[in-house]
Amino acid sequence: MRIIIILIILMLLPLAVMATSVAPGVLEKDPDKDGTAIAPNDFNTTLNYSYEEIDRHALNAPSSAESSVQALAAYLIEPAKNDREKARAIFRWITENIDYNVEVFFKGGSGATNSEDVLKSRKSVCYGYSHLFLSLAREAGLQAERISGYGKGYGYLPGTNFRGPANHAWNAVKINGSWYLMDSTWGAGYVSGEGKYVRRFNDHFFMTPPSQFIYSHLPEDAQWQLLDKPVSKQEFENLVFLEAEFFNLGLKLGQRNGTISADKQINVSIFVPKDVMLMAKLEYADGAAAGDGRTFCQRDEERFDIYAQFPKPGSYILKAYAKHKDEPGDYNSVLEYQINAASGGGAGFPMAFEKFSETGAYLYVPLEGQLRVGSSYLFRIRVPGAENVSVVCGEEWTNLAMREDLFEGNATARKGDVGIYANFGGDGWEGLVRYTAS
Repeated sequence: MRIIIILIILMLLPLAVMATSVAPGVLEKDPDKDGTAIAPNDFNTTLNYSYEEIDRHALNAPSSAESSVQALAAYLIEPAKNDREKARAIFRWITENIDYNVEVFFKGGSGATNSEDVLKSRKSVCYGYSHLFLSLAREAGLQAERISGYGKGYGYLPGTNFRGPANHAWNAVKINGSWYLMDSTWGAGYVSGEGKYVRRFNDHFFMTPPSQFIYSHLPEDAQWQLLDKPVSKQEFENLVFLEAEFFNLGLKLGQRNGTISADKQINVSIFVPKDVMLMAKLEYADGAAAGDGRTFCQRDEERFDIYAQFPKPGSYILKAYAKHKDEPGDYNSVLEYQINAASGGGAGFPMAFEKFSETGAYLYVPLEGQLRVGSSYLFRIRVPGAENVSVVCGEEWTNLAMREDLFEGNATARKGDVGIYANFGGDGWEGLVRYTAS
């Protein structure tokens, strides 16, 4: 009887193991092969978590606490309330104190990447950043991993195929039973177009949602994508190139494929919050400017339409830039598409003034930037908040008929500049769009 019971238990044991392996919520096995599972992290819930106190503590680390990895880890986690704050303190200290070694990078090497060496020199490349993070995390009692793979970093061009060994490294940390991705190298700053290192903290690379991380990071081990459906290397190469500011500003894609085939003109749509403004630029694939008036951007509610017109057949890079409406300074790069144009031509688009974007105006016609002298054109434009809109040709003003916020009417082009101006109350008129007539 005892033998029969034992046999039954042995027969049921594999079924119990199988049931456990397909339990809801389990994605894959941990790389350390300890039998635990990579629990999915949930980014659908907005977390209003303040790191102000733990960041201040990390940024005020005294030199006495930076003598060794052990001493630094002990200091950083001293006030931490949980694993999330432990990871944050480590991330924030590294991003503030380690410089990117551009000299070693441009020579094609890696330099010193050992944690203690990086801590001492305060300079390294991604392998040193990620190794220091790993050492500090483990000293802090966190379960962490160092991940190698491909990154769309400095010098990347849309459509590039990755060959050879991995070119980047980052980390994963387990917090509350779930794995999260972070890149302290890119969180610390970037290498400018002039080859200089610019320190600029970027919060996007701390606990980045996997659905966003995959646009710039492809791990060699697919399980570290932390996605329900991992993407292939080819799919990663084909993804549109998105900068961190794309996500920081709350933008959303209309076209996910980063390489687009077109004729002589294309329209790409991006979903943009109403407090964000967008602009675009067209370049040849070699970086040379494609000329003025080759792009035109306008908003339709929360959708921004980007028009691009190609002067001739060939390969182009379409770049978009954005910023908050009330934010001073330059626009930030947010994305790049590779466009393969089968043909070209056209004189380009009209020039839009900043007021055009600020008001959320939308130009229906004419969209060509070059008008023919003596020809009559239908002008149709939506200008929210405007009381009057006129087409101005030299000294001649043509008022457009108003229907709610839509203005339209015919005007004859005169030699020189042709502009659309709007009055928003009072005596002043604001320029919205400018054409050239010849």
